[in-house]
Amino acid sequence: MPSYDVIVIGARCAGASLAMLLARSGRRVLAVDRAQFPSDTVSTHFMWPRTTAFLAKWDLLEALAATGCPPIEKVHVHFGEARLHGRPEPVDGIATMYCPRRTVLDALLVDAARRAGAEVRERTLMRELVREGDRVVGVRLAGPDGPYEERATLVVGADGLTSGVAQAVPAGLERSHPSLTCGFYAYWEGVPTDGVEFYLRHGRDVLVFPTHDDLTCIWVGRTNGEWPVYKADIETVYLAGLDAALLDRVRAGRRAAPFKGTHRLPNRYHQCWGKGWALAGDAAYHRDPLTGMGIGDAFLGADLLAEAIDAGLDGDLDAELAGYQQSLWERTSHVFDYTVQSASLRDPAPLAPLYAEIARRPELIQQLMNVLAGSEPSRNLFNARTIVQLTGGKPRSRRPIASQ
Repeated sequence: MPSYDVIVIGARCAGASLAMLLARSGRRVLAVDRAQFPSDTVSTHFMWPRTTAFLAKWDLLEALAATGCPPIEKVHVHFGEARLHGRPEPVDGIATMYCPRRTVLDALLVDAARRAGAEVRERTLMRELVREGDRVVGVRLAGPDGPYEERATLVVGADGLTSGVAQAVPAGLERSHPSLTCGFYAYWEGVPTDGVEFYLRHGRDVLVFPTHDDLTCIWVGRTNGEWPVYKADIETVYLAGLDAALLDRVRAGRRAAPFKGTHRLPNRYHQCWGKGWALAGDAAYHRDPLTGMGIGDAFLGADLLAEAIDAGLDGDLDAELAGYQQSLWERTSHVFDYTVQSASLRDPAPLAPLYAEIARRPELIQQLMNVLAGSEPSRNLFNARTIVQLTGGKPRSRRPIASQ
Protein backbone atom coordinates (compact mmCIF):
# COMPACT_ATOMS: atom_id res chain seq x y z
CA MET A 1 0.00 0.00 0.00
CA PRO A 2 1.29 3.51 -0.77
CA SER A 3 2.20 5.71 2.19
CA TYR A 4 0.19 8.62 0.77
CA ASP A 5 -2.81 9.21 -1.40
CA VAL A 6 -1.06 12.14 -3.07
CA ILE A 7 2.47 13.52 -3.13
CA VAL A 8 2.66 17.14 -4.31
CA ILE A 9 5.97 18.38 -5.69
CA GLY A 10 6.08 22.15 -5.09
CA ALA A 11 4.37 23.95 -2.24
CA ARG A 12 3.66 27.47 -3.42
CA CYS A 13 0.35 28.86 -4.68
CA ALA A 14 -0.86 25.79 -6.57
CA GLY A 15 0.86 23.05 -4.55
CA ALA A 16 0.17 24.32 -1.04
CA SER A 17 -3.46 25.09 -1.92
CA LEU A 18 -3.93 21.62 -3.40
CA ALA A 19 -2.36 19.94 -0.37
CA MET A 20 -4.57 21.97 1.95
CA LEU A 21 -7.77 21.11 0.08
CA LEU A 22 -6.99 17.40 -0.13
CA ALA A 23 -6.05 17.25 3.55
CA ARG A 24 -9.31 18.97 4.45
CA SER A 25 -11.05 16.15 2.58
CA GLY A 26 -9.29 13.60 4.78
CA ARG A 27 -6.69 12.51 2.23
CA ARG A 28 -3.13 11.51 3.17
CA VAL A 29 -0.97 14.20 1.57
CA LEU A 30 2.74 14.91 1.42
CA ALA A 31 3.91 18.21 -0.11
CA VAL A 32 7.60 18.93 -0.66
CA ASP A 33 9.44 22.03 -1.80
CA ARG A 34 13.08 22.92 -2.34
CA ALA A 35 12.56 26.23 -0.52
CA GLN A 36 12.38 26.97 3.18
CA PHE A 37 9.45 29.24 3.91
CA PRO A 38 9.06 32.18 4.05
CA SER A 39 10.69 32.31 0.64
CA ASP A 40 10.47 34.76 -2.24
CA THR A 41 9.95 34.02 -5.94
CA VAL A 42 9.50 36.07 -9.11
CA SER A 43 5.80 36.93 -9.30
CA THR A 44 3.22 39.37 -10.61
CA HIS A 45 1.69 39.46 -7.09
CA PHE A 46 -1.68 40.71 -8.30
CA MET A 47 -4.95 39.19 -7.13
CA TRP A 48 -8.12 40.14 -8.99
CA PRO A 49 -11.52 39.40 -7.35
CA ARG A 50 -11.60 36.01 -9.13
CA THR A 51 -8.44 35.22 -7.11
CA THR A 52 -9.38 36.65 -3.72
CA ALA A 53 -12.73 34.84 -4.03
CA PHE A 54 -10.85 31.55 -3.70
CA LEU A 55 -9.14 32.75 -0.52
CA ALA A 56 -12.55 33.72 0.86
CA LYS A 57 -13.97 30.32 -0.12
CA TRP A 58 -11.07 28.65 1.71
CA ASP A 59 -11.46 30.91 4.80
CA LEU A 60 -8.03 32.51 4.23
CA LEU A 61 -8.89 36.01 3.03
CA GLU A 62 -9.13 37.51 6.51
CA ALA A 63 -5.77 35.94 7.36
CA LEU A 64 -4.20 37.66 4.35
CA ALA A 65 -5.75 40.99 5.30
CA ALA A 66 -4.34 40.58 8.83
CA THR A 67 -0.79 40.49 7.40
CA GLY A 68 -1.04 44.20 6.62
CA CYS A 69 -1.34 43.87 2.86
CA PRO A 70 -3.15 47.03 1.66
CA PRO A 71 -6.51 46.40 -0.03
CA ILE A 72 -6.88 47.72 -3.56
CA GLU A 73 -10.14 49.41 -4.48
CA LYS A 74 -9.30 51.16 -7.78
CA VAL A 75 -7.89 50.18 -11.16
CA HIS A 76 -6.32 52.83 -13.41
CA VAL A 77 -5.73 51.79 -17.02
CA HIS A 78 -3.71 53.79 -19.56
CA PHE A 79 -4.10 52.60 -23.16
CA GLY A 80 -1.99 55.02 -25.16
CA GLU A 81 -3.45 58.44 -24.37
CA ALA A 82 -6.76 57.03 -23.10
CA ARG A 83 -7.18 56.81 -19.33
CA LEU A 84 -9.89 54.71 -17.73
CA HIS A 85 -10.68 54.29 -14.05
CA GLY A 86 -12.92 51.77 -12.33
CA ARG A 87 -12.94 48.36 -10.67
CA PRO A 88 -14.20 44.92 -11.64
CA GLU A 89 -17.46 43.56 -10.33
CA PRO A 90 -17.38 41.22 -7.33
CA VAL A 91 -16.88 37.49 -7.84
CA ASP A 92 -18.94 35.38 -5.44
CA GLY A 93 -19.50 38.53 -3.39
CA ILE A 94 -15.78 39.38 -3.13
CA ALA A 95 -14.59 42.67 -4.62
CA THR A 96 -11.36 43.47 -2.77
CA MET A 97 -8.05 43.05 -4.58
CA TYR A 98 -4.56 42.56 -3.11
CA CYS A 99 -0.93 42.42 -4.24
CA PRO A 100 0.81 40.43 -1.48
CA ARG A 101 4.52 39.71 -1.24
CA ARG A 102 5.13 36.05 -1.99
CA THR A 103 7.16 35.72 1.19
CA VAL A 104 3.87 36.32 3.01
CA LEU A 105 1.32 34.60 0.74
CA ASP A 106 3.21 31.35 0.20
CA ALA A 107 3.99 30.97 3.91
CA LEU A 108 0.32 31.58 4.71
CA LEU A 109 -0.73 28.81 2.31
CA VAL A 110 1.90 26.37 3.61
CA ASP A 111 0.74 27.00 7.18
CA ALA A 112 -2.87 26.41 6.11
CA ALA A 113 -1.88 23.10 4.50
CA ARG A 114 -0.17 21.96 7.69
CA ARG A 115 -3.13 22.99 9.83
CA ALA A 116 -5.40 20.94 7.56
CA GLY A 117 -3.29 17.85 8.21
CA ALA A 118 -0.95 17.75 5.20
CA GLU A 119 2.68 16.89 5.80
CA VAL A 120 4.96 19.55 4.31
CA ARG A 121 8.69 18.96 3.96
CA GLU A 122 10.88 21.94 3.11
CA ARG A 123 14.39 21.92 1.62
CA THR A 124 13.47 18.74 -0.23
CA LEU A 125 14.14 17.97 -3.91
CA MET A 126 12.54 15.49 -6.25
CA ARG A 127 15.29 13.38 -7.85
CA GLU A 128 13.18 11.06 -10.03
CA LEU A 129 9.82 9.39 -10.38
CA VAL A 130 9.22 5.78 -9.37
CA ARG A 131 7.30 3.64 -11.87
CA GLU A 132 5.70 0.23 -12.00
CA GLY A 133 5.15 -0.56 -15.63
CA ASP A 134 3.74 2.56 -17.29
CA ARG A 135 2.25 4.04 -14.10
CA VAL A 136 3.96 6.49 -11.71
CA VAL A 137 3.76 5.12 -8.16
CA GLY A 138 6.07 7.39 -6.18
CA VAL A 139 9.11 9.63 -6.06
CA ARG A 140 12.73 9.54 -4.96
CA LEU A 141 13.48 12.58 -2.85
CA ALA A 142 16.54 14.22 -1.33
CA GLY A 143 16.12 16.12 1.93
CA PRO A 144 18.39 17.49 4.65
CA ASP A 145 19.04 13.93 5.88
CA GLY A 146 19.79 12.42 2.48
CA PRO A 147 17.92 10.51 -0.25
CA TYR A 148 14.84 8.35 0.27
CA GLU A 149 11.72 7.10 -1.51
CA GLU A 150 8.01 7.67 -0.95
CA ARG A 151 5.02 5.96 -2.59
CA ALA A 152 1.62 7.43 -3.48
CA THR A 153 -1.43 6.71 -5.59
CA LEU A 154 -0.85 9.99 -7.41
CA VAL A 155 2.14 12.34 -7.85
CA VAL A 156 1.31 15.96 -8.71
CA GLY A 157 3.85 18.32 -10.24
CA ALA A 158 3.16 21.82 -8.93
CA ASP A 159 6.82 22.68 -9.36
CA GLY A 160 6.59 25.64 -11.66
CA LEU A 161 7.62 26.66 -15.14
CA THR A 162 10.57 24.26 -15.32
CA SER A 163 8.67 21.39 -13.71
CA GLY A 164 10.77 18.29 -13.09
CA VAL A 165 7.62 16.18 -13.04
CA ALA A 166 6.51 17.50 -16.45
CA GLN A 167 9.93 16.74 -17.89
CA ALA A 168 10.12 13.27 -16.35
CA VAL A 169 6.78 11.88 -17.51
CA PRO A 170 7.13 13.61 -20.12
CA ALA A 171 4.10 15.90 -20.56
CA GLY A 172 3.36 16.91 -24.12
CA LEU A 173 2.67 20.50 -25.19
CA GLU A 174 -0.92 21.01 -26.26
CA ARG A 175 -0.72 24.73 -27.18
CA SER A 176 2.38 26.87 -27.28
CA HIS A 177 3.40 30.43 -28.14
CA PRO A 178 6.90 31.80 -27.57
CA SER A 179 7.78 34.35 -24.90
CA LEU A 180 6.53 37.74 -26.05
CA THR A 181 7.75 40.08 -23.31
CA CYS A 182 10.54 40.40 -20.77
CA GLY A 183 10.94 42.71 -17.82
CA PHE A 184 12.16 43.67 -14.39
CA TYR A 185 10.41 44.86 -11.26
CA ALA A 186 11.52 46.49 -8.03
CA TYR A 187 10.02 47.61 -4.72
CA TRP A 188 10.01 51.34 -4.02
CA GLU A 189 9.59 53.42 -0.89
CA GLY A 190 7.83 56.78 -1.09
CA VAL A 191 6.04 56.15 -4.40
CA PRO A 192 2.33 56.59 -3.60
CA THR A 193 -0.50 55.03 -5.59
CA ASP A 194 -4.22 54.97 -4.80
CA GLY A 195 -4.78 51.66 -6.55
CA VAL A 196 -3.24 49.47 -9.21
CA GLU A 197 -2.01 51.15 -12.41
CA PHE A 198 -1.66 49.50 -15.82
CA TYR A 199 0.15 51.25 -18.68
CA LEU A 200 0.13 49.75 -22.20
CA ARG A 201 2.45 51.48 -24.63
CA HIS A 202 3.96 50.53 -27.97
CA GLY A 203 6.62 47.96 -27.10
CA ARG A 204 6.31 48.28 -23.33
CA ASP A 205 3.98 47.71 -20.42
CA VAL A 206 4.12 49.01 -16.85
CA LEU A 207 2.33 47.68 -13.77
CA VAL A 208 2.20 49.62 -10.49
CA PHE A 209 0.68 48.29 -7.27
CA PRO A 210 0.92 48.70 -3.49
CA THR A 211 2.15 45.79 -1.40
CA HIS A 212 3.33 44.96 2.13
CA ASP A 213 5.46 47.28 4.27
CA ASP A 214 4.21 50.46 2.54
CA LEU A 215 6.11 49.51 -0.61
CA THR A 216 5.06 50.00 -4.21
CA CYS A 217 6.04 47.33 -6.72
CA ILE A 218 6.64 48.54 -10.29
CA TRP A 219 7.14 46.19 -13.24
CA VAL A 220 8.44 47.54 -16.55
CA GLY A 221 8.09 45.14 -19.46
CA ARG A 222 9.53 45.24 -22.97
CA THR A 223 9.25 43.05 -26.04
CA ASN A 224 11.19 39.83 -25.55
CA GLY A 225 13.79 40.65 -28.20
CA GLU A 226 15.01 43.58 -26.12
CA TRP A 227 16.20 41.32 -23.28
CA PRO A 228 19.96 41.53 -24.05
CA VAL A 229 19.87 45.35 -24.06
CA TYR A 230 17.61 45.47 -21.00
CA LYS A 231 19.75 43.06 -18.99
CA ALA A 232 22.93 44.94 -19.89
CA ASP A 233 21.69 48.24 -18.39
CA ILE A 234 18.65 47.44 -16.26
CA GLU A 235 18.11 50.75 -14.47
CA THR A 236 18.44 52.91 -17.60
CA VAL A 237 16.01 50.83 -19.66
CA TYR A 238 13.65 50.44 -16.69
CA LEU A 239 13.40 54.17 -16.00
CA ALA A 240 13.10 54.97 -19.71
CA GLY A 241 9.94 52.84 -19.79
CA LEU A 242 8.09 55.06 -17.29
CA ASP A 243 5.73 57.86 -18.29
CA ALA A 244 6.89 61.32 -17.21
CA ALA A 245 4.49 61.68 -14.27
CA LEU A 246 5.28 58.20 -12.97
CA LEU A 247 9.00 58.80 -13.44
CA ASP A 248 8.75 61.93 -11.26
CA ARG A 249 7.10 59.86 -8.52
CA VAL A 250 9.77 57.18 -8.74
CA ARG A 251 12.61 59.71 -8.61
CA ALA A 252 11.06 61.25 -5.51
CA GLY A 253 11.16 57.82 -3.83
CA ARG A 254 13.85 55.23 -3.17
CA ARG A 255 14.37 51.73 -4.50
CA ALA A 256 14.16 49.37 -1.51
CA ALA A 257 15.34 46.10 -3.10
CA PRO A 258 17.32 44.83 -6.11
CA PHE A 259 15.68 44.50 -9.50
CA LYS A 260 14.16 41.09 -10.31
CA GLY A 261 13.29 40.00 -13.80
CA THR A 262 12.98 37.35 -16.46
CA HIS A 263 12.62 36.78 -20.18
CA ARG A 264 11.40 33.19 -19.86
CA LEU A 265 7.67 33.80 -20.17
CA PRO A 266 6.26 31.15 -22.52
CA ASN A 267 2.56 30.90 -23.22
CA ARG A 268 1.61 27.23 -23.18
CA TYR A 269 -0.59 24.38 -22.03
CA HIS A 270 0.95 21.05 -21.08
CA GLN A 271 -0.87 17.77 -21.05
CA CYS A 272 -2.08 17.83 -17.44
CA TRP A 273 -2.36 14.18 -16.47
CA GLY A 274 -1.31 10.61 -17.13
CA LYS A 275 -1.17 7.28 -15.34
CA GLY A 276 -0.34 8.09 -11.73
CA TRP A 277 0.55 11.74 -12.31
CA ALA A 278 -0.95 15.20 -12.81
CA LEU A 279 0.25 18.78 -13.19
CA ALA A 280 -0.97 22.00 -11.55
CA GLY A 281 -0.10 25.69 -11.57
CA ASP A 282 2.59 26.92 -13.97
CA ALA A 283 3.64 23.33 -14.62
CA ALA A 284 0.27 22.75 -16.29
CA TYR A 285 -0.47 26.12 -17.81
CA HIS A 286 1.57 29.30 -18.11
CA ARG A 287 0.93 32.64 -19.71
CA ASP A 288 2.61 36.08 -19.86
CA PRO A 289 2.33 38.00 -16.56
CA LEU A 290 1.03 41.17 -18.24
CA THR A 291 -2.61 40.43 -17.33
CA GLY A 292 -1.86 39.48 -13.70
CA MET A 293 -3.68 36.13 -13.85
CA GLY A 294 -1.00 33.75 -12.60
CA ILE A 295 -2.00 33.37 -8.95
CA GLY A 296 -5.69 33.24 -9.84
CA ASP A 297 -5.16 30.46 -12.36
CA ALA A 298 -2.99 28.56 -9.86
CA PHE A 299 -5.84 28.71 -7.34
CA LEU A 300 -8.38 27.70 -9.99
CA GLY A 301 -6.29 24.71 -11.03
CA ALA A 302 -5.76 23.62 -7.41
CA ASP A 303 -9.50 23.83 -6.72
CA LEU A 304 -10.43 21.84 -9.84
CA LEU A 305 -7.72 19.24 -9.30
CA ALA A 306 -8.57 18.73 -5.63
CA GLU A 307 -12.18 17.95 -6.57
CA ALA A 308 -11.06 15.56 -9.31
CA ILE A 309 -8.58 13.72 -7.08
CA ASP A 310 -11.00 13.42 -4.17
CA ALA A 311 -13.65 11.91 -6.43
CA GLY A 312 -11.14 9.77 -8.35
CA LEU A 313 -9.57 8.15 -5.30
CA ASP A 314 -12.98 6.63 -4.59
CA GLY A 315 -13.77 5.87 -8.22
CA ASP A 316 -12.15 6.19 -11.66
CA LEU A 317 -9.10 8.38 -11.04
CA ASP A 318 -7.99 8.55 -14.68
CA ALA A 319 -11.44 9.67 -15.82
CA GLU A 320 -11.57 12.36 -13.15
CA LEU A 321 -8.10 13.65 -14.09
CA ALA A 322 -9.16 13.82 -17.74
CA GLY A 323 -12.14 15.89 -16.64
CA TYR A 324 -9.86 18.19 -14.64
CA GLN A 325 -7.73 18.85 -17.72
CA GLN A 326 -10.77 19.63 -19.85
CA SER A 327 -12.24 21.96 -17.21
CA LEU A 328 -8.95 23.80 -16.74
CA TRP A 329 -8.58 24.38 -20.46
CA GLU A 330 -12.17 25.54 -20.86
CA ARG A 331 -12.04 27.87 -17.84
CA THR A 332 -8.77 29.53 -18.87
CA SER A 333 -8.86 29.62 -22.67
CA HIS A 334 -10.30 33.13 -22.93
CA VAL A 335 -7.68 34.43 -20.48
CA PHE A 336 -4.93 32.66 -22.42
CA ASP A 337 -6.04 34.12 -25.76
CA TYR A 338 -6.47 37.62 -24.37
CA THR A 339 -3.05 37.47 -22.71
CA VAL A 340 -1.26 36.35 -25.87
CA GLN A 341 -2.95 39.12 -27.82
CA SER A 342 -2.16 41.82 -25.24
CA ALA A 343 1.45 40.71 -24.75
CA SER A 344 2.24 41.50 -28.37
CA LEU A 345 2.61 45.13 -27.13
CA ARG A 346 1.45 46.60 -30.43
CA ASP A 347 0.97 50.33 -30.74
CA PRO A 348 -2.34 51.23 -29.01
CA ALA A 349 -2.54 54.67 -30.68
CA PRO A 350 -4.82 53.59 -33.57
CA LEU A 351 -7.36 52.44 -31.00
CA ALA A 352 -7.44 55.75 -29.11
CA PRO A 353 -10.89 56.75 -30.49
CA LEU A 354 -12.34 53.43 -29.35
CA TYR A 355 -10.94 53.68 -25.83
CA ALA A 356 -11.97 57.32 -25.63
CA GLU A 357 -15.54 56.27 -26.42
CA ILE A 358 -15.40 53.48 -23.83
CA ALA A 359 -14.19 56.04 -21.27
CA ARG A 360 -17.37 58.09 -21.85
CA ARG A 361 -19.71 55.18 -21.14
CA PRO A 362 -19.78 53.81 -17.57
CA GLU A 363 -21.33 50.49 -18.62
CA LEU A 364 -18.46 49.86 -21.05
CA ILE A 365 -15.84 50.87 -18.48
CA GLN A 366 -17.38 48.28 -16.18
CA GLN A 367 -17.29 45.67 -18.91
CA LEU A 368 -13.66 46.50 -19.69
CA MET A 369 -12.74 46.12 -16.01
CA ASN A 370 -14.39 42.70 -15.96
CA VAL A 371 -12.43 41.69 -19.08
CA LEU A 372 -9.16 42.84 -17.53
CA ALA A 373 -10.01 40.89 -14.37
CA GLY A 374 -10.62 37.69 -16.30
CA SER A 375 -14.22 37.38 -15.15
CA GLU A 376 -15.65 38.09 -18.63
CA PRO A 377 -14.33 36.89 -22.02
CA SER A 378 -12.62 39.64 -24.01
CA ARG A 379 -14.65 38.75 -27.10
CA ASN A 380 -17.77 40.11 -25.38
CA LEU A 381 -16.33 43.60 -25.66
CA PHE A 382 -13.56 43.39 -28.26
CA ASN A 383 -15.21 42.35 -31.51
CA ALA A 384 -15.89 43.83 -34.93
CA ARG A 385 -19.48 44.74 -34.06
CA THR A 386 -18.32 46.77 -31.06
CA ILE A 387 -15.86 48.71 -33.21
CA VAL A 388 -18.55 49.65 -35.69
CA GLN A 389 -21.05 50.62 -32.97
CA LEU A 390 -18.60 52.75 -30.99
CA THR A 391 -16.58 54.40 -33.74
CA GLY A 392 -19.07 54.45 -36.61
CA GLY A 393 -16.45 52.92 -38.88
CA LYS A 394 -14.99 49.63 -39.89
CA PRO A 395 -12.31 47.69 -38.03
CA ARG A 396 -8.78 48.34 -39.26
CA SER A 397 -7.92 44.65 -39.35
CA ARG A 398 -9.40 41.25 -38.71
CA ARG A 399 -7.42 40.85 -35.46
CA PRO A 400 -9.32 41.12 -32.18
CA ILE A 401 -9.00 44.61 -30.74
CA ALA A 402 -7.13 43.32 -27.74
CA SER A 403 -4.29 42.13 -29.93
CA GLN A 404 -3.45 45.54 -31.39
